Amino acid sequence: MMLFLNEIRLRSFIPVNILKRCVSNVKHETVANETSHNPFSKEHMKAWVVPSFGNLDRLQLSCTVPVPVIRSHKDVIVKVKASSVNPIDVEMVGGYGNTLLSAWRQMNSYLCMDDSQSQNQLITGRDFVGEVIAKGSGVRPDINVGDLVYGMVQAHQQGCHSELVLTSDFFVRPVPNKIDLYEAAAIFYCGLTAWSALCITGDLLWTKKEGKKALIIGGSGGVGTIAIQLLKAWNMEVVTTCRSDAIPMLLQLGPDNIIDYTAPDAMKLIENSGKYDIILDAAGNITHYTYIPFLKDWANSKYVTLRSPLLKNTDKYGLVAGMIKNASELLRSNIVSGAPSRGSSVRWAFILPVETGINEIHKLFSENKIKPIINEVIPFMELPRAFEKVQAGHNRGKVVITMEDSAPKK
Repeated sequence: MMLFLNEIRLRSFIPVNILKRCVSNVKHETVANETSHNPFSKEHMKAWVVPSFGNLDRLQLSCTVPVPVIRSHKDVIVKVKASSVNPIDVEMVGGYGNTLLSAWRQMNSYLCMDDSQSQNQLITGRDFVGEVIAKGSGVRPDINVGDLVYGMVQAHQQGCHSELVLTSDFFVRPVPNKIDLYEAAAIFYCGLTAWSALCITGDLLWTKKEGKKALIIGGSGGVGTIAIQLLKAWNMEVVTTCRSDAIPMLLQLGPDNIIDYTAPDAMKLIENSGKYDIILDAAGNITHYTYIPFLKDWANSKYVTLRSPLLKNTDKYGLVAGMIKNASELLRSNIVSGAPSRGSSVRWAFILPVETGINEIHKLFSENKIKPIINEVIPFMELPRAFEKVQAGHNRGKVVITMEDSAPKK
C-alpha cells in the first residue's frame, strides 16, 4: 500500500503536458505497429476546404491537405470513390454550429490525445463510399484493406470531400452486393438522421410500429425519402407532402397518400388524412403549431422537427447561455402549441450515433428496402456547383460527388 501511495505522490509532480505526451507517444507507436500499411504514396491529398467561414465562394480546392493518419485501433482510412452533399455541409461553410462542434472537437482531441482534427480549415462532407487502404488493429474482422465500404463521418470531424477520409469502423459497413455505388455514397447520413428522428426522438424504437400512422412534411428531400421507406418497411401508414412535380418520384416509394402542399386546400387534406401518431418535419417548417391538432389526442403522439435552433443558439449566445436559451425555447414551443394539453409533445431531433440504427439502415439497404433517390451526380472538381444546387433547395433526393473525371449521363 505504501509503495502504491508513493507512486501516486511521485506522479503528482509530473507535469500533465509531459505525461500526456509520453502516453500519446506510446499509444501512437503501439497503434502504428498494429495497423496495416497505408499504400497512399503522397504526404498530401486534394480536398475541398473552408479556410474561413462565409459564403460558398469560401470553398477552395487544396492540394496540400495532410493525409489522415491512424491514431486509434478502431480507425479506418478510406480512399473515396464518391460522397454526397448534405444541407449541413452547406450551412457549415457559413459557420453554422461551429461553437458547439468546436467544443466537441476540442474535448475529443484532449480525451483521445489526438490533434488531427484541429486543423485551421474545415473539410466538408459527411457520407461516402470507397476502398479501405488502412485500418487499426481493433477494427471489426468484416472490414479489411482492399474492401469496398460505405459510411459516414461525424459533424465535428474532418469530412470526406477529399481523396482520403478517416473515420471509425463504428460508422463503416461493407458495400452490399449488387448495390449502386452512388446510392451507397448517399445513404448513411440522411438514413441515420431519419432513423434517429423516428426511433429515438419519436420513440418508435420502444413502441409497436405496425399499424401506426405518420405524416412526413417534406417527403422529397434526402431525409424525407428515407423516412417514408423506413416507415413502410415497418408496416406503418404514411402520408407525405411535397410539391406537385415531386409526386411521380414519391409514388415509387409507396406512401399511402401524397399531398401537394402548394394546393389551396392542402391543410384541409392533411387534416382529413389524420390523425397521426407522429409528424416528422423534414422540411424545416416554422409554423409547426398549426400541425399539432392533427396529432392523436392522449396517445403520446409527437411532432418531431429536424430544424431546431439548437446550434444557431449556441453560435449566437455561447455554449452555456445558448443551452439555456434552447431549453426555454423548447419549453415555450410545447406550451404555446398546446401540445401537452392534448397528451402530445413537440420535440427536436438530431442524428445520433446509435449502433442499432446503423445496423438497421445497413440491413434494410442490403435488402433493397430503402435506398436514396439520386438527384444528380457531379464531378469532384465541380463541387461548388453541387453546394449551390443544395443551397437552392427543393431538391429531389441527394446530390452525389464522384471522384471520376466526369459524371455519368442520365
